[in-house]
Amino acid sequence: MSILDTGKDIRRANALAGILLKYGFGDMIRRLGLAAPMEQAGKLVRQSIDRDLLTMPPAARLRRALEEMGPTFVKLGQILATRVDMFPRDWIDEFEKLQDNAPPLKYDTLVPLIERALGKPADKVFREIDPNPLGVASIGQVHRATTLRGEAVVLKVQKPGIRDKIDSDLRLLRHLARLAVDNSAELRRYRPLELVREFERSLARELDFTIEARNADRIRKNLRKLEWVKVPRVYWAWTSPTLSVQELIEGIPARRLDKLDEAGVDRPLVARRGAEAAWKMALEDGFFHADPHPGNFLIMPGNRIGMLDYGMVGKLSHARREQMVQIMKSVVMQEADGCAAVLASWSDGQPVKYEALVADVEDVISMYYGVPLADLDVTALLSDITGMLRNHNLVLPSDIALLIKAIITLEGFGRLIHPQFDVMSEAEPLIRRMIRARYSPTRLARSLGLKALDAVDRIYAPPAPVGTPKSEGTGIDPRHLERLVARLERSQYRQVQTLLTASGVLCGSLLLGHRVAPVLWDISLPGLLILMSSGVWAAWLLLVARRHLRQWD
Repeated sequence: MSILDTGKDIRRANALAGILLKYGFGDMIRRLGLAAPMEQAGKLVRQSIDRDLLTMPPAARLRRALEEMGPTFVKLGQILATRVDMFPRDWIDEFEKLQDNAPPLKYDTLVPLIERALGKPADKVFREIDPNPLGVASIGQVHRATTLRGEAVVLKVQKPGIRDKIDSDLRLLRHLARLAVDNSAELRRYRPLELVREFERSLARELDFTIEARNADRIRKNLRKLEWVKVPRVYWAWTSPTLSVQELIEGIPARRLDKLDEAGVDRPLVARRGAEAAWKMALEDGFFHADPHPGNFLIMPGNRIGMLDYGMVGKLSHARREQMVQIMKSVVMQEADGCAAVLASWSDGQPVKYEALVADVEDVISMYYGVPLADLDVTALLSDITGMLRNHNLVLPSDIALLIKAIITLEGFGRLIHPQFDVMSEAEPLIRRMIRARYSPTRLARSLGLKALDAVDRIYAPPAPVGTPKSEGTGIDPRHLERLVARLERSQYRQVQTLLTASGVLCGSLLLGHRVAPVLWDISLPGLLILMSSGVWAAWLLLVARRHLRQWD
């Protein structure tokens, strides 16, 4: 559907165009090809631009424009804040300032929504619901309540009509993304279609409150051994896509440093515990809280940490976690090729100038030469790597981008609580364990076993049907593969023989040099025997090698 197909969409497009003009982005409207359609619709807003706004940096003006555009675009800005690979630091800082400062709705307007989600009157479940909201966001509103059993809980209620508003804005965003791809090479490098698809997935998850509740359950299960972490319990009997009921957690907001000091909180300990939990989620569990800013943490008695808001989480496959460990190892060991290989694998099929990438990686990791793992400034390293990727027009996978954003946010949270906090020193023990596990003999044997099984499966796989094009089959004749495996086995056997021969020559020479008994004519007989046997064996190996070389000529 075109954005001009309905009067509602025309009015909305006109409003967005007017906001962009107001903040000095008229050139963007022209580059997207929107000026002509808006003028034809007779709705294009023509107004003078506030000179004070033009003195602001472009990033700040865009952030102000997104705030004025409404909740959907505020959410879009929050997603853009995770794309540290696409935007420089000053733009990310502005996007991070975007907050859901929506006006509260009257409690009476929410009661029908609560009762529809519960399937019964609210007083049949809750003894009391506080009409004054604890928090207000663009999608939902949070109220404190007490169950009939006296349990303190929080209700998160989805605002009425929010889905229709978001659907309308998403239609416009999809159309704008296509216009950006078609009309602007500069905007095309930001891959707008992929960004909008990622944004749609994120919003779909956020509009279903049961997904956030499942995220909380999963993280609580993963962190159950950390007794000092508190994740709210979900009341599934009353939770639905439009209503979430969770345990109320009370504590001091992490950003209230004065209150923390008054309560005698051990701030360095809290910072270390927060980092330990975050690294465990990311590198060990592969399922992590992707927005660890101070507003999502409450400090409870006993230096315990309450974690809130599981609407934005990240998932890292085992392979992704291995890649992150490989990058850190490559930096510490100064292995540019290893790091560049991982980065090139994230190109998503885009052409990569590999030699230039390796050279740039060498320049980056040379700045960290001799730096121990515990002293590695991971936020500076990640910023350097993402800046390098921008220079090569490469885009990080969304899960890696979310992890990098979480690490940078975690660093800021830790420094706020404890100025001497170092996020990498908390990760060092876990990363060392992962490196040891990666190169352990047990894992190596398991990997070799799996590869051997895969080779056997290929050997005994049924042949491709007659007439099948070569490119559609396996491309390998099982009989040829079997001969190749046999040759590899013989080659390995020859290598073992060569090593034994060299060892025999060395051993025989040592025995002769030390005149090990029994000795005849001042010559060690065991040494002479071993040396002569090794010489005969070596001569035979040379003959075999020459015969094989003639076969290849």
